[in-house]
Amino acid sequence: MTLSQLLSNLSSNKYLVAVSNVFLMALPISLISTFCDLTAIFSQKMGWNTLSITTGYVGQMIAQMFPILINIYLSSYLASIKRIPKSVAIATSLVVFFLVSQQWNLISVAVPLPNSFALALLSAYLSCHLIFKAQNLPIFRVDPFTSAIDNSGHIISICAVSIIIMVGVSTGIHYLIESIDFHFSILPELNPLSFTDGLLYEFLRGVFWSFGINGHNVLHMYKTELYSLTTANIADWQNFGVDLNIVSTNFYDFFTGIGGSGNTLSLVLCILLFARSRNYRTLAKTVLILSLFNINEPILFGIPVIFNPIMIIPFLLVPMVSFVVAYGAIAIGLVPPLSTVQSWIMPPLVSGYLGTGAISGALLQLIIIIIGIGLYYPFFKFMDKRSLGVDVTSIFNNRFFTSDEIEAKSKLTSFIPSLHKNLQAQREVEKLQQEGEFILYFQPQVDIHSKKVVAMETLLRYRDSDGNIRPPTFLSSFTQLGLMPELDFWVIERSVQMMTPLAEKNPDFKLSINVSPTTVLTKDFVFNFAKIVNKSALDFHQLEVEITEELLVQDENKTSEIIKELQSLGVSVALDDFGTGYSSLAYLSRFEFNKIKIDRSLVLNLNSIKGQELFSVVVQLGKVANAKIIVEGVETDDELHFISLLGVRYVQGFYYYKPMPLEEIVAQKLIEA
Repeated sequence: MTLSQLLSNLSSNKYLVAVSNVFLMALPISLISTFCDLTAIFSQKMGWNTLSITTGYVGQMIAQMFPILINIYLSSYLASIKRIPKSVAIATSLVVFFLVSQQWNLISVAVPLPNSFALALLSAYLSCHLIFKAQNLPIFRVDPFTSAIDNSGHIISICAVSIIIMVGVSTGIHYLIESIDFHFSILPELNPLSFTDGLLYEFLRGVFWSFGINGHNVLHMYKTELYSLTTANIADWQNFGVDLNIVSTNFYDFFTGIGGSGNTLSLVLCILLFARSRNYRTLAKTVLILSLFNINEPILFGIPVIFNPIMIIPFLLVPMVSFVVAYGAIAIGLVPPLSTVQSWIMPPLVSGYLGTGAISGALLQLIIIIIGIGLYYPFFKFMDKRSLGVDVTSIFNNRFFTSDEIEAKSKLTSFIPSLHKNLQAQREVEKLQQEGEFILYFQPQVDIHSKKVVAMETLLRYRDSDGNIRPPTFLSSFTQLGLMPELDFWVIERSVQMMTPLAEKNPDFKLSINVSPTTVLTKDFVFNFAKIVNKSALDFHQLEVEITEELLVQDENKTSEIIKELQSLGVSVALDDFGTGYSSLAYLSRFEFNKIKIDRSLVLNLNSIKGQELFSVVVQLGKVANAKIIVEGVETDDELHFISLLGVRYVQGFYYYKPMPLEEIVAQKLIEA
């Protein structure tokens, strides 16, 4: 498997996408916390102790909110993917996160809140997975067509059972581990002054950070011991002239943590120098000042580096190479050892000069930065190349619908949220969200012989704040952003919900829903479609799915399987816009359609002899396929007369009815209410 294929597979995994996404969503919290920390340190230097203490505490408090927000965002995101109630998912995952954190003593000392990123993610994943499995059981099933109050019993029970199961499993594992005497520590014992152990420490620190775990906190005992040895060694050097140690507490800050863990200042400069993507350059310009003060959370979560299988490699490699270079330079006497203890936020070059007392210390940092740029370059170049036009991942964005069940996902051309090429489409969708709402209209399909309405096609419309109704001219933006599956499922769920009260009195009635090719080809489309129908009062034979030739062209084999699955349930499948595609005729022999809808473009040509002859041929082909034929866009007596002469029985168009709200259809008594 090539590197490109690996990235494609990983980036298309919805769970890895979710993790990357939620870190990006919580990025503002990291920025606010970072700003508070900088303010606290600056205030302390200026002697403003009250301001320093206050902003420092606020920064710590906000930082501790990060894992909690990650837990909430991920559970909400997964609830949308798995189509489970968000209230259940969020409540369950939060409670499990807090209880298990307390059980395993994963609580911050500074602020008594859970501080494990790994557990925040794991509890959200397991909670949503368990709820998804449990809600298919009758005793836990939540009816989406009833109020939250009516569902409260099921919601409480599914939350309670899920919490009990997961906390119970955690308790069992915890008890098992405590009952076994391992006679060893999970973390290795490290000699703070050793070259080999120093490399191992740097590697472990990077590994922890790669998975969102603060390596400094996990390995704090090592750093604490090293600080004590450093201060004692400097005192002995000053008083008795003993040799300074090569490895000291600032050795990691000034040589392997330039810009933060992973020497990420090199990555920021690499982006500024070589990025072709304007999005990456914008991000690098934004975080450069923070990187100069060795604060790198924005770059870790913004690229992201964390949970990114490509960028993790140089993130681990660069600081280890830097360790070897710095250790060697000091060992052979090119650079003096660090002789003072400085703040970790001191900018590079300045810190190298002040720490060693020599210009060579600053030059060593500059060389390490340049080496880091070279090591980061090939990996970043690979990502940058893909970011210029390849769909790498999807992110969770704002809610674009009035329904709480639908969340929007934006298609990115890079890992950077809201800084991508699709800004125009995203802005249009956001404007739609802010200035109006999506509604459903229905256009009746009429039996020419009986003049009765036999079916209705669901049509999406947009109502702005002034009450004006717009056709779906915005669909191209949704397609560009990868939102069509969410939009289609909202239409399916909403239309089924609206028709549920009318299902029993109209047993032979059909609701026709047009579904985009992207949605039909999504994983578990038929399963999710059936799940929605099973929760309603509609029978499968009362539903019809309209597909277009575009779907048939994309994946013929998979489409054939999906059509058969739908028809086995009793759902009718209609070929929409028949006669407009160059290969429509070929597909009539390969697929079994229940209905064929002749496109209005053919109706518009009925005023000519050639147009009538072509229309007659298309109708005859439809009859050969042994499918019901319905003609769209019929508006005049002449059109209806010609169509009826060809033996076509069903039409849809303004001649009989325009698209209208369901309330108007009921008011006109077109269907039984």
